[in-house]
Amino acid sequence: MRTILVLILLAACGGGASPGAPDASSQPDAAIDGASGCPAGKAGAACVLALHDAAIAGCDVTAVAELRTELDERADLGPLWADGRALFRTDSPASIAGDFNGWVDGALTTSAICSSDLVLAVGAVPTGYWMYKLVRNGAWSLDTDNPAFAFDDFAGNADGKNSVLATPDSNRGYLVTLDRACSTALGNCREVTAYLPAGYDALANVDRRYPVLFMHDGQNVWDDHDCCFGHTGWEVNVALDAEIAAGRVTPVIVIAAAQSGARNDEYGLSATKLAAFIDFQVSELQPQALAQVRWDGARVAVAGSSLGGLVSMHLALGYPQTYASGASLSGAFWPGKNDGTALRDRLPGFGKKPVAIYLDHGGNPATNSDGAADTLEVRDIMLDLGWSTTCTVGADALCYHSAPGATHDELAWKERTPLFLRFLFPR
Repeated sequence: MRTILVLILLAACGGGASPGAPDASSQPDAAIDGASGCPAGKAGAACVLALHDAAIAGCDVTAVAELRTELDERADLGPLWADGRALFRTDSPASIAGDFNGWVDGALTTSAICSSDLVLAVGAVPTGYWMYKLVRNGAWSLDTDNPAFAFDDFAGNADGKNSVLATPDSNRGYLVTLDRACSTALGNCREVTAYLPAGYDALANVDRRYPVLFMHDGQNVWDDHDCCFGHTGWEVNVALDAEIAAGRVTPVIVIAAAQSGARNDEYGLSATKLAAFIDFQVSELQPQALAQVRWDGARVAVAGSSLGGLVSMHLALGYPQTYASGASLSGAFWPGKNDGTALRDRLPGFGKKPVAIYLDHGGNPATNSDGAADTLEVRDIMLDLGWSTTCTVGADALCYHSAPGATHDELAWKERTPLFLRFLFPR
């Protein structure tokens, strides 16, 4: 049995490659998990599926134990997919119903294998982006062991979301839930979600690292059609799928932290709260989130709208060692105008920094609607300090865009999302 298992694993992990072909051991920094030598994370799916096949073929105790080791290392990653098959693991028997099987309850069901407590199912799932749910005794629920999700505005879906299996060759990115970020100083916690680009889980990309963009008001930036006072979200994930596929934007990870109940104060209406939030963002939230994704280690970008645009400017200009670029859409630059503490008043103190900046507004400068006049004032001060008006990203770049008459809402920011993405992360 051990000989058969080794042969299967060699085939699944590339051991049968032709002479001269590179293998995992010859690649620099190759990521390997477990005793079997499977590639790390979801990239090792084919290897883990081979372990599964070997384990159930004879229920050899050692084979089952090796399978368990690999599955335990991926316990919080959701289903594993390779070559048209997906392996699902649940803590108790459940039906897996989704797009890939017509949402039929009972079409694919997990069960204990080899008289063990490993509750698994392997089924045919073609290439694609598939939503699904678990069903037990007629009750439908999210797969709590899968961080990948998609919003669903179907009235009968009480969760407002479905779990997601996006195959590495689907040409689709997907959203994941990261650990909540909590601050003792601010006295609150917030949800954190992220977009992972197409191919993130591919075996060929197991060692690839990505640039990262942080966004504020994270509950508003995705394709949640039920959010934002009926305006829908920014649909940053949808825009990135299209822009990356078109070759205009490089593959990037986006991490979005939701606002707290003290959002306005934290984003700039209270100088004390703003300072505490900035410290939390830089020293706690970001390091925690970056540890959960394959970040390239370079300086990150930060973006937001309205007061989220204001705090993005404070972060980018105040911490140039952390941020390579920042974007403010319809920035609310008015706080502090009456007492000399507004962004315009603080810019000379910040001075010229090696940080690329994107600024935009809608509205009308004559009436300062959508902060148009304030944004122009900030732009002009920055140009005097040494930035240059250009939409080619660089340390001196200030990319400015005006959308006359555009309103101050998520629908308007959704329309302008491709512009700042192309500037911050050109292909």
